[in-house]
Amino acid sequence: MQKKQDNPFDIILSETPVFSDEEAKEIAKYYYNISASTTNLVSERDQNFLLKTKDNQKFVLKIANSEEDPIVTEFQIFALVHINSKNNKNISVPKVIISKDGKNSIKLQKGNKSYTTRIVSYLDGVPLFASKESEPNPSIAEGMGLYLARLGKSLKDFSHPGSNQSLLWDMKKALSIREITHHIISNPIRTMVEEVLNEFEDYAMPLFKSLRWQVIHNDMNPDNVLIDTSGTRNVCGMIDFGDMVYSPLIIDLAVAAAYLDTDDEDPMFLMNYFVSGYNKETPLKTKELEILFDLIKVRVATTVAVLDWRKSFRDKDDPYLEINSNDKSSLLLERLMNISREEATHNFKNLSINYD
Repeated sequence: MQKKQDNPFDIILSETPVFSDEEAKEIAKYYYNISASTTNLVSERDQNFLLKTKDNQKFVLKIANSEEDPIVTEFQIFALVHINSKNNKNISVPKVIISKDGKNSIKLQKGNKSYTTRIVSYLDGVPLFASKESEPNPSIAEGMGLYLARLGKSLKDFSHPGSNQSLLWDMKKALSIREITHHIISNPIRTMVEEVLNEFEDYAMPLFKSLRWQVIHNDMNPDNVLIDTSGTRNVCGMIDFGDMVYSPLIIDLAVAAAYLDTDDEDPMFLMNYFVSGYNKETPLKTKELEILFDLIKVRVATTVAVLDWRKSFRDKDDPYLEINSNDKSSLLLERLMNISREEATHNFKNLSINYD
């Protein structure tokens, strides 16, 4: 039976899966015949384990939150299968590993809760920002734009009933963030977040119906972008398809651009190269470019609000909070607020060609 999930806050408020390393080993061995050591990986709402065999093969065991609708997990699995079926040599995403019983996922029961679980292949590469060697420069930012556009093309003809999941990071539902802005510690930052949401409601949302829609990755953040280690430093893979959703295509760009801050005087320096790279593969349209800046600010504002809200109910040693600092997001939002919509839009249009 499909679960009804109307409140995007519910799944983050719910307890994340708590399986031990030993249990993870047993799951991999019993259901997949994979004997491996395990390392617990940080996740916002699920539980993931890195599996490593004696012959150095690597996989990722993913245990979905018990509150996640199984149809959403199926959506994520089928999307990976769909992308890999394209045999696009320019795109690398995890492959779904089939269980001993020939299934692409299994059901685990612990206590009175059920968890949809699967194993996917591990992709080699260094996560963006993992080291100074992999931090973005103009070339990497442009390559990210090109890569995301190619990934978007591979998902263009994909559809699934799980694509309308109730997701806090779904920008179509950004106005729901108003429910948690009172948790933002800094009064000036809270005011900025509220202003961004008001502008989003006035300028961006009215155009949504006229935009291109499709399933999008929706989470090209530094932890999900892999850079090769062969010396070329190109984008070589994308991981974590847990935030995929059916949405306006331009939102995919906004999410990724929101993470491309730089210490340069211009906070849009790397964003510009990213947009230029995307446009070379998938030309952007005028209406999309006219709201891109608003969407970027909304993503940053959402990050600020969610992190402070999460602090109100998670333990201080929450590993997700430990690796996600709010200081950088708040500073970026402040810097972006000093740029006018007209200036940013004019800049994006100058970077793009054939956008009508």
